[in-house]
Amino acid sequence: MSMKSNLDIDVRQGEAMPKRSKEDTEITVNNIMDVVVEQLLTIGYDKMSYTTLSQATGISRTGISHHFPKKTDFTNALDNRIFSLLLTHLNFESDLKSFTQSWLSSLEASQFMAIIRLMFHHLVMFDSAHEFTQKGMNRLTMQLKERYGEAGKKELERLLGLTVMKLAC
Repeated sequence: MSMKSNLDIDVRQGEAMPKRSKEDTEITVNNIMDVVVEQLLTIGYDKMSYTTLSQATGISRTGISHHFPKKTDFTNALDNRIFSLLLTHLNFESDLKSFTQSWLSSLEASQFMAIIRLMFHHLVMFDSAHEFTQKGMNRLTMQLKERYGEAGKKELERLLGLTVMKLAC
């Protein structure tokens, strides 16, 4: 009768290596994701790579790609975190005018603009709206519609147009 061992055999080196616990894996993934957020918002999606992530985390490129085989997997895993960061810049607590003013003020905030750039990047770089952007826009639209009605949706459309113009300048 064969019993499972807590050791895996590293065939290349012929040595027994301990299995990583679920907790260790979760810590590694969270470490990667923290650096992904930082790099997405500072150097951008295009400049972020498995190499830059490896250098910042100390985890091999192969180790990172084991958890995230495609670059787009990062944004899929991060959509709640990025969306939450976006919301920290916006005022939903008052009237629509206050929301609008918070958006317009946020156009001067580097983190807000980095998130917006990331969302727009995914819209133009993929054949259809990337799940990350689509989910974020749908959630934002629904929050505005629930809070301010159809006027909230129309105002978001206007603000997105102004934001595109700001990005273009």
